[in-house]
Amino acid sequence: MNILNKLIKETSKIDFLFPNTFEQLMNDKYYDYDKFEWFLYYVFKMNGSNVRKLGKKGQGDGGADLIVSDKLADGGVRRIGIQAKYWKNKVGAGPINQLASAKSRLDLTDLWIITTSDLTTDAKEIAESMDIKILRGEDVTNLIEHVKSIYENDIKEKGDSPIEFIKEEPVKVDTKVEAKNEDDNEDSDLVKKFKTLRLQLAKEHKMYPLYNVYNNAMIDDVIAANPKTKEELANVKGFGPHKVNLFGDVIIKLLKDNTITTNDEAVDKDSELFQKLIAERPRISKFNKIPAEAVYSDQVAKNLAKMKPKKVEHLEKIFGFDKKNIEIFGEYLVNFISKNS
Repeated sequence: MNILNKLIKETSKIDFLFPNTFEQLMNDKYYDYDKFEWFLYYVFKMNGSNVRKLGKKGQGDGGADLIVSDKLADGGVRRIGIQAKYWKNKVGAGPINQLASAKSRLDLTDLWIITTSDLTTDAKEIAESMDIKILRGEDVTNLIEHVKSIYENDIKEKGDSPIEFIKEEPVKVDTKVEAKNEDDNEDSDLVKKFKTLRLQLAKEHKMYPLYNVYNNAMIDDVIAANPKTKEELANVKGFGPHKVNLFGDVIIKLLKDNTITTNDEAVDKDSELFQKLIAERPRISKFNKIPAEAVYSDQVAKNLAKMKPKKVEHLEKIFGFDKKNIEIFGEYLVNFISKNS
């Protein structure tokens, strides 16, 4: 029985569901501040930590909502006190001071505040002066992605998972928008390989949550940049010297192996997309009232067809593409490439 199965059995009184997205976490009626604390409880528990939830719903917690304990290599124990704030407004100095007051009383070694929003300037300064780690909305998003990665690995290896998510309500959308979303949500084979590698690296180097290895945005960025050396990898946002030295060679090998497998069919698809980009150029020119030669050159069209940028910001990495055009028709161009790839 794995950790989560055992955990669910132990806490059968809780019918817990994970969010699919940060937006769902904030807007679904299932979630409130107490469920947010349980969300964090499960996330840290799944990583093998000993987790204790303090207080009950509607009652005080003494300054910390959770205590997360991990054994250290030297035989000691790291005890992290976590103040969880399920807020849309910024967190003020009050909760920071409450958390700080709990350090000696609860025998804590570290203090974290995890919020779905951010901190006020005063609260931020106090937290930094007390060496309190701050996790904001974007970090919570990464935790959700971490849970989804564990779920995907369960399905891949066992065909089932004890993790359950909130059912998403069907939303009526415009056909074009719906098609775009389907394309955005479908991972390419290379992205899937990067996610599999991420899980392997997390286990090998004990880097949890998974986004500490690299997050989904970094996967898109490194594929778009396609670095050939560790020096080039270091120029990709998020890949600092430590990560480059730790597993840079593995990432470069993965990119190289998948570049080698490019066949004639892929080249034909690039050529087909190139022709469509050339045909689309005068329409972009006419609609935006700019000269056709200012849209993109034939060579830039070839670069676009080869790189197939998935996000507007990836256009900045297309050699020769005029960055001024990103604001003018960047989003349209990325959608066009996605639709015709």
